[in-house]
Amino acid sequence: MENRKKRYKWITVAVIFAVILFCVFFFKVQKVSIEGNTYYGEKQMGEMFQTNLFEKNLLSFWLLDKLSLTPDIPFVREYEVSYPSPNEVHIKLYEKTIVAGIAYTNQYIYFDKDGMVLKSSDKPMEGIPLFETKTVTTFSLYNKVAMEDESLLAQIMNLANLFQHYGVIWDKVQFDDKNAAFLYSGNIKVTLGKKENYDEAISALASLLEQSRKKNFKGEIDMTDYKVKGDVIFKRSDMK
Repeated sequence: MENRKKRYKWITVAVIFAVILFCVFFFKVQKVSIEGNTYYGEKQMGEMFQTNLFEKNLLSFWLLDKLSLTPDIPFVREYEVSYPSPNEVHIKLYEKTIVAGIAYTNQYIYFDKDGMVLKSSDKPMEGIPLFETKTVTTFSLYNKVAMEDESLLAQIMNLANLFQHYGVIWDKVQFDDKNAAFLYSGNIKVTLGKKENYDEAISALASLLEQSRKKNFKGEIDMTDYKVKGDVIFKRSDMK
């Protein structure tokens, strides 16, 4: 009887071991397909999700995913995981979006709506508008940008998010020595002045600026002393 119990015990252990080996080898992740990636190539992104043995097995990866223990990628807002086959993991990324950049001493720093630096370069990115400043600016990738003048940084973040919210198409914003802001959009210059919050000004400006750009108007708009529901006066310079 005792020998029979030992035999059953060893058979059980052997079966469990065989099942484990089967799962390890049969469900080994052989392909990680990525969708929605712009910052890195598919191979590089795939490697970020395959950093240990548990992530290289589909069953344990599935369990980690259900427990929210899969990798936290700093430039990714969220991602969805699916399993097309027993050996493939498909990941759909929703990356954080660059809203604007800061040009400072031949360095271009690009950030999201929260001020997190997503990219830096010694050359400007095509199609990404810029805030031009001479204020000392420091940064590290995937951390919030820092500036010597914190009030100026607050202005920049306020404007960047308002431009995105109201769909304002712009090229650059420059600041004078007193941190008054000057917006350039196509052939239009807008004097925004210095404010803690530009919400009312940008809300009133957005529609006029859009129509003026479409018609390729040239001129200036002064929003320095704009009051809620006040008039927005466009002084065109292309009229004879």
